[in-house]
Amino acid sequence: MPRKRLQQPSLSWKQRARAGRFMSVRITGSEPVRPLHEAVRARTKINKETQMLAARQLNVQEFLDTRPFSAFHWKIMVLGLAVLILDGFDVVAMGFIAPAIIRDWKVGQVALGPVLSMGLFGLAIGALTGGPLADRFGRRKVVIGAVFFFGLMSLLSSWSPNLAVLSLMRFLTGLGLGASQPNAATLASEYAPKKYRSMMVTVIYCGFTLGAAGGGFLSTYLIDRHGWQSILLVGGVVPILFAFVLAFVLPESAKFLAMKQGGRNALVRVLNQIEPSSADASTMFVAAERAQAGRGAIRLMVSKPHRAVTLALWVGLFMNLMTVYFLNSWLPIIVTGNHFSLSEAALVAAMMQVGGTLGNVVIGWEMDRFRAHRVMIGTLLAASVFAVILARVSFTLAGLMTMVFLLGYCTNSTNTGWTAMAANYYPTEMRATGTSWMTGIGRFGAISGAYVGAILLSLNWSFGQLIMSLTIPIGAAIVAAYIGGRRSNAVLPILRNAASH
Repeated sequence: MPRKRLQQPSLSWKQRARAGRFMSVRITGSEPVRPLHEAVRARTKINKETQMLAARQLNVQEFLDTRPFSAFHWKIMVLGLAVLILDGFDVVAMGFIAPAIIRDWKVGQVALGPVLSMGLFGLAIGALTGGPLADRFGRRKVVIGAVFFFGLMSLLSSWSPNLAVLSLMRFLTGLGLGASQPNAATLASEYAPKKYRSMMVTVIYCGFTLGAAGGGFLSTYLIDRHGWQSILLVGGVVPILFAFVLAFVLPESAKFLAMKQGGRNALVRVLNQIEPSSADASTMFVAAERAQAGRGAIRLMVSKPHRAVTLALWVGLFMNLMTVYFLNSWLPIIVTGNHFSLSEAALVAAMMQVGGTLGNVVIGWEMDRFRAHRVMIGTLLAASVFAVILARVSFTLAGLMTMVFLLGYCTNSTNTGWTAMAANYYPTEMRATGTSWMTGIGRFGAISGAYVGAILLSLNWSFGQLIMSLTIPIGAAIVAAYIGGRRSNAVLPILRNAASH
């Protein structure tokens, strides 16, 4: 017969607690019998040690991705925005002062081509060198040094006695400008919460169009009163002063510090600024993205599986910047040749930058919510439509300003969109290099845009023909956005799975 189970008397929790001191428990195996309260203490100790070990580990990537948008993120965004405002002012300055230089130095339009192109060539070289330097020495050092350098070179440019010296000084100014832009955006993207990343990058790039628009409005006031040199003076003094501000308030990228295993105290300090008491001296930092030992960032981004996306980004930004800098460099002159005054031409050119500023904000919001390449394709298609309308229809000043506003909305925003796509695609060990090299290659498109504009103007093309020619590079950028988007959608899941193992 089965043995009957004895019913245990019902005890209150206080009675069970008191009885615990006299009850024993046998641990499985050959362990000796221990009192129950000792077993509970041992288990509690193990749980506490496990919790302490987990508490000492902090995944930097996951931490930054999941934080709410705080005052710290606002600080990073404002500082990046200010850097790009100064960049935009200096880069586009030559386009606004070009008619005054032609008038004062009595030179032809074609003679200004080398001056405009040398500045853009400096931008390309600065971007190509600034990215690898930032991946090696840090984003913060490169951004601060670049801002100070381009401010100093712009200041010296104002005393140029002839076109040859001015061309050299604009090249040197471009070196600093090229290094500062992509690295400021990279630093911001590495601090941005995941759901705001594209928005944060594109808002920062609003600074470029704000600075360019400010240069247009300021030039209408300063050039007539103080000469074209005053624009270069302003573009030099302000960045030099701001570089000292950055030295005190701009932090290094937390992801860079975690990847390089250097500056532990700086990493703890900056993470605690984002969220107080999130890290201390005992915290073990974990980087979700691992460095590829023995392989340089440049070699990584041009090899599989990144090659196709890298080439698409290069071609897309090349064509986009060809369009933008064709307009930035020659639009004031094209408009004056269409029977508008110099001040009216400056207002038209400024409206392109105002439209770009609004477009940067909107495209960042769209890219955080929809597939990035589809947003880019749709915006570029709209740009081609506006270019055709602008080329085919005659407008009054108000109508011309409106159409240029819409064209600038599309072309400047997609110009920024390529940077957001690169910052979202490349992993940390190659992000600064990948973004900067894309920018550097794109700058050769800007150089081409300036040269092509000079050649077409020398052929006496009409306003309509000049604007219609923009549909060619815009079409090529659409194809690049499609290819890059399809390939990145296939590669990113593979990269995430590799990083998690």
